[in-house]
Amino acid sequence: MMVIELQKWKTLGHFPRSSEGVTRLVRSSDEVIFISHRWWQPAAGHPDDTYGSKYGLICRGVDQLLRRHSGINPSNAVLWADFASIEQDNRELQQAGIASLVVYAARSSFVLTPVQPEPTAARAFVTAQGPGDLVNYGDRAWCRLETYVFLCLHEVMRRDLLYYAYGTAYKYADSANTNPTVCNQRANISSTQNPSLSTKAMACILGQGGGPREILKLLVPSAGKNGGESKVGKEGAHFSRDELPSSGEVTSELDRRIIRRIENDVRTTYVNYAILSMKAKFDAAAEARAQKGLRISSSGHSTLRFLPELRSTFGNVTTSGTSTLNESQSFRERGLLQMTFDLNGKQVRSEDVDFLKSALWSGTVKHNVNVLDLSDNLIGASGVATLFKHVLPHLSSLIELNLSNNPKLGLEGIKALVKSFHDESTSELKLRTLRLSHCLLGDKSAAHLANWLQTSTSLRSLKLLDVGFNDMQDDGVWLLAQASMTRGGLKLKVEGNNISAKMGCYVLLIG
Repeated sequence: MMVIELQKWKTLGHFPRSSEGVTRLVRSSDEVIFISHRWWQPAAGHPDDTYGSKYGLICRGVDQLLRRHSGINPSNAVLWADFASIEQDNRELQQAGIASLVVYAARSSFVLTPVQPEPTAARAFVTAQGPGDLVNYGDRAWCRLETYVFLCLHEVMRRDLLYYAYGTAYKYADSANTNPTVCNQRANISSTQNPSLSTKAMACILGQGGGPREILKLLVPSAGKNGGESKVGKEGAHFSRDELPSSGEVTSELDRRIIRRIENDVRTTYVNYAILSMKAKFDAAAEARAQKGLRISSSGHSTLRFLPELRSTFGNVTTSGTSTLNESQSFRERGLLQMTFDLNGKQVRSEDVDFLKSALWSGTVKHNVNVLDLSDNLIGASGVATLFKHVLPHLSSLIELNLSNNPKLGLEGIKALVKSFHDESTSELKLRTLRLSHCLLGDKSAAHLANWLQTSTSLRSLKLLDVGFNDMQDDGVWLLAQASMTRGGLKLKVEGNNISAKMGCYVLLIG
C-alpha cells in the first residue's frame, strides 16, 4: 500500500500523480486517511479541476479531521489517494492496485471525501446523512464501493466507522444566499464576475450567518438517522439496495462486473458477522436480564427492572421504571419489553437465511425473541419459504416479523409465504404483526394475501398487516379489506399505495 506523508502532501501544492514518486510503503505506525473522491476532470485524465480546488479541500479537511481526533500525532498521518497511490501508467499494476482495494480500506483509519464547491453540492451537503447523498459522488459505483468496503470491514473489525466529508455547506437550507455567484456575498468579488471554484471555496471558509462555510461532517448510512450528523459508527452501517456499489453508475459494464465481485465477497463476510454479532448481543442481554432484571417482590410477583444496558440492547421499551408481572403471564404478552433480533439493512439475501436459521435456533434466541427485523434487505421468494417453514415455527415467543423494503420479495415472495401456511409446521405461529411495506406488491399479491386470510385457519393471532407503500390499487386493497373483515380484529395499513381517497377512508373505517 503506497501512501503520501501529510507534510509532503502539503508542500506539493497540487494533487500528485503516481509518476511523481512522492509515495512510500505504509508503515505499522501510520494513521492512514483514505481519500475517496470522484475525478472532476475525467476527460482530461485528472482528479482535480484546473484551480486545484480539490487539493485545497483535502489539505483543509485533513487539518480539521486531525483537530477532531487530537490524539493522533500529525507526523504519523499519511494519505492514500488513487491518482498518487495506484500506478497510472502500467495497466497490469493498475489492475492489481484496484484488486487490492479491500486491503487498502481495511488498513485505513479514516475515509475523507472532498465535496465539490458548487451551489448544488453545497446545499445537498447540509442534509446529507450518508455518502450516497453527496452530489457528484454518491451515484458513482466506484465511489460507493470504496465507502462500502471501508464501512463493512470496519464494522466486522469492531472499529469506529469514521467516514468524513469536507466541503462547503449552507448553514441553513432555506438561506436567502442559496444561489450566489460567489458563496460569500461580502467577499470582494463582483456578482457579475465568474470566479474560479477555488476562489469561491476560499470565500466560503469563513462564511457567516445563513451563508455557506466549510465544514467537516461525519457521514455513516444509518437506519436510525434523525436528520442530523450520524453518531460515531458503533451501531453499524445500514445499506439499502439502491445504495449498493453494483447499482451505481459506471463508465464500462466491465467495471460493474469487477465491482459486483468485490461487493459479493465483502457482503458474505459482512452478513455472517452481522448475524453472529446480533446473536452475541442478544445472548448477553438475555443473560443480564436473567441475572439482574428479575427479583421476587413481597407480593409474590416477579418484578422486572429495566436496566440501562438492557434498554439499549433489547430494542423497544414501551414503559419505564419498574413493572410488576404475574409469573403466569409472559412479560412479552404484556408488551412491556420487546427483545428484537435486528438485522435491518444488513444486506441479508435468500441464501443467507440458512445461516440465520442456525443463529435463531440457539436456545437463548429461540425462546426469547419477540421481534425479527429483516427490513431493508435482499430476501426473495426462496428466503421467505425457508424462513416460514424452517425458522419461524421454532421461535415460540415471536410476535412481530418485519420484511418491509425487501424489493426482491414481490409476487413470488407472497406466493411462497402463502404456500408455507399450508404446512403444518406453521400452525403454532403466534405472529401479531406482519410488515410487508415497500416490497413491490401489486394487486395480484393482494389477491393471494386476501385469499389466504379468508380461507386459512393459520395465523389467527395476526392483528396488524402492513402493506403500505406498494403498488396496490383499489381492487387489490378492496380484497384485503374484505378479508380483514372476515377475519375480524385485523387492522390493515395501506397508506402509500395508488388508491383513491374513498378507498383509504373505507379501510380506516373498517379498521
